[in-house]
Amino acid sequence: MEHSLSNNAPFNRRNLSGLFRFGLVTFVLALPLLSWLTAIGNPFAYFRYELPPGQVLYILAKLAGMYAFVLLWFQAMMALLKRDRLSGYLVPEWTLDRHRVLGIATILTAWTHFLCFFSAVSIRKETVASDLLLPQFQEGIYSFAVSLGWIALVGLTVVALTGLLRGRRQGIWALAHRLSMLVFLLAFFHAQMIGSETKTGLWLFVHLLFLATLLLAIARRVTDKLTTAHR
Repeated sequence: MEHSLSNNAPFNRRNLSGLFRFGLVTFVLALPLLSWLTAIGNPFAYFRYELPPGQVLYILAKLAGMYAFVLLWFQAMMALLKRDRLSGYLVPEWTLDRHRVLGIATILTAWTHFLCFFSAVSIRKETVASDLLLPQFQEGIYSFAVSLGWIALVGLTVVALTGLLRGRRQGIWALAHRLSMLVFLLAFFHAQMIGSETKTGLWLFVHLLFLATLLLAIARRVTDKLTTAHR
């Protein structure tokens, strides 16, 4: 009997680990939707009443941006903890297939965020908002925040495209992927400065928690490298 329980122990631990990870991932992925609904109220009301031009696209841009931020956090954390014993507990274990699928999802949601916002501004202005395509750092805090988001999006796209060079230009690929941490920080400050939902409540807590865990993961990765180098 004891032998049977001993044999099942690792299996049970793996099951518990898998259930915990599934529950954690599901909870984290639900946070943007919950925060979005808290911020905008009943989304169906936006289709029943007359609204300012482009308003529906604005709120869809908000949701897409929140999901892009969460996916970017997952991508960064999985990469940072790839060889760490915490991998598989805090976030799913890194695999190349997961990395690619998550990267595609992140790019799609980030571009959806931008295109919805770009379209909403264009509709409201009744002209193509081409000014959004050029960084503007001296036109006030709002334009500054929008510019940070645009730079983050361009940087994220460059990082994704260099993934195509993984097998041929390893140095370029490695350098570009290290810049993804800078992309995360730009996205963080963009959202923190421009998003109404990041000022108070649940999403503010989530934002700060994501930033703190990412910085801790970077510190852990650097510490492990330094420890290994001095052995």
